Amino acid sequence: VGNSSRPFAPSRRLTHAWTSAWPSQVRWAPSQHAAPPSKSRSLIVKLSASRFALQRVAPMSTQLRCAPDEDQHPSEPCACAPPSASRCSSAPVPLLVLGIIALNYVSFVIWTLEKGSHHALTVVLVVVFHLLLSLLLSAWCYTSCTDPGVPTERWQRQMATAVAGGQEARLCRKSGLYKPPRSHFCSVTKRLTLNMDHFCPWVVNTVGFYNRKFFILFLLYTCVTLAFVLLSLAPQLPSLFPHVVDLGKEGHYWLPGIWNGVLLIAAMVIDSLLLLVLVPFFVVHCRMAVKNQTTIDGDRFPQYDIGTHRNLQQVFGRSRFVWWLPMYCAGPHGDGVHWPTREVDGKSPSVTPPTPSAAVMRENSSEKDQLQSRATA
Repeated sequence: VGNSSRPFAPSRRLTHAWTSAWPSQVRWAPSQHAAPPSKSRSLIVKLSASRFALQRVAPMSTQLRCAPDEDQHPSEPCACAPPSASRCSSAPVPLLVLGIIALNYVSFVIWTLEKGSHHALTVVLVVVFHLLLSLLLSAWCYTSCTDPGVPTERWQRQMATAVAGGQEARLCRKSGLYKPPRSHFCSVTKRLTLNMDHFCPWVVNTVGFYNRKFFILFLLYTCVTLAFVLLSLAPQLPSLFPHVVDLGKEGHYWLPGIWNGVLLIAAMVIDSLLLLVLVPFFVVHCRMAVKNQTTIDGDRFPQYDIGTHRNLQQVFGRSRFVWWLPMYCAGPHGDGVHWPTREVDGKSPSVTPPTPSAAVMRENSSEKDQLQSRATA
């Protein structure tokens, strides 16, 4: 946040120095979801008890921070989003991901090494599998540990100054913050997230502007790894049943070979079901990235579609050579607050560059009346 490394999270209180700079008609609006003091104390106790479990799944690591130029990026990714009760309750979900990965690892590596007839081919299969697995785990960790992005304190001050000068701006009803374009309030993390797509329980984090690339890469490498395991193990299925029958005739029903066969079949069944679900899901998210859409907004805002290449730059970054790497590098192009648009009526769309004034948007009369009534109350 500006020169600070801590994310700006919605809070019910503001410092006196900040609130005194706000115009009187747009004073701080308390969140509709604010809990009474007694409930908040009990929530803090619950969070402190489950904080350790959450940090093991999605630690608030400071090594995944990025500090772009302050003039070009008034909003910066930093540590993982703060824990909340809903997020802590979904923390065990990633353990299922680790369980599926462990099942595929054991069934693939052990069975390939045990039944591999060609030594060179076996080595190649094992090396490729470990490479895909490392890419998958890296994308998963980056999706979980990268802050999706929130409006910064500096941008809120700029909006307050603009409103004081007679301009109007959108106000988030749930957080009471000024709302940038394409941002939405996440009910799980209790934060106003930049370019929010959805909250994913598999990574225990909100998919937003700064970690959307890693989420798409996580889907990509998951599908590729599952398909690689299926294609590698499918030719070995005919040799599985004679092997089990021979062991059965000898009375060795509890040999490791039988359990390897059971794990092999279980892994192939689970991988097939996951591929049937994840491949269409991955295709949908790729299509939305190409058209500069999100799950929440859909196709309601075609003016943000500024071309395939520029749309992908706002997700994966400027350099196309690192799009496939689960690394932050220079980050997505833009700041998640100012969005270039195009004219949707003309045949030759003209792209409007992002300017600070683009963040100030006109509200309709109903929102203005609600803002004035809230400030009066």
